[in-house]
Amino acid sequence: MVEFRVVLVEPSFEESIGYVARAMKNFGLSNLHVVNPRTVLGPNGRMRGGHAQDVLDSIVEHRSIKEALEGLNLTIGTTAQRSYIASNLVRKPMTPRELGNVLRKQSGSVGIVFGREGTGLTNGELTHCDATLTIPAVSEYQTLNLSHAAAIVFYELHNAADEASTGELASEEVKRTILRFLSYSALQSGIEEHDMALLIRSFRNVLGRSAIRHREGSLLVEVLRRISEALTQTKEPKDSGSASVVSETETETRGWAEDTSGLPQRHDS
Repeated sequence: MVEFRVVLVEPSFEESIGYVARAMKNFGLSNLHVVNPRTVLGPNGRMRGGHAQDVLDSIVEHRSIKEALEGLNLTIGTTAQRSYIASNLVRKPMTPRELGNVLRKQSGSVGIVFGREGTGLTNGELTHCDATLTIPAVSEYQTLNLSHAAAIVFYELHNAADEASTGELASEEVKRTILRFLSYSALQSGIEEHDMALLIRSFRNVLGRSAIRHREGSLLVEVLRRISEALTQTKEPKDSGSASVVSETETETRGWAEDTSGLPQRHDS
């Protein structure tokens, strides 16, 4: 069974929080987290929450999106803005129905992140997520009201949750290890470091969209470890430094790929 965590980033209106909580209650969700709210939940917000007062009473607040996503197996950021630039892989989203299909028969913890009412999530905030999601709408007006968007997403997830679980999602640690070995192997094979940001985002999109299971992730780690060791053995050492691995951004998501503990040392030919 998948356990969902709904994350609202810097909501400006207490009514938004109430409406989202109500939509959560409609579809059996109860775990609501809020990052740096720009409002205080009061009578107006609670009135919009209807019978979801228990959801509102148990809200967890965080100071950063990174903190709000800790401990999750999979994180999905929502956006109304698609990118048609090939290099902007952050805004290459799936639909709610596609996400529901991906999560069928899975188990683990999944976070669904919604942005600000007016501006949504920034590219930097989306890089903290494994994948992105958008609701297809007419091109003339693609942006939905926050609570309306949330209700559509929750409906699709509710429909996908009826089937029995057959596998646990890979942990964040397993996915980090996969990315480290992929990064190291890419560098050893001659990929330039300035191309690594795009490559890492591509790898992470694949992991997020596929929602790999723990067993699959463990097998990938073992195969990639052996590939990394084989690449190391084919090169003569010039220095004793560890692998230089680059993630999507220098400041916000470097932790996903920079930890090279356990990797073979990098040798340049």
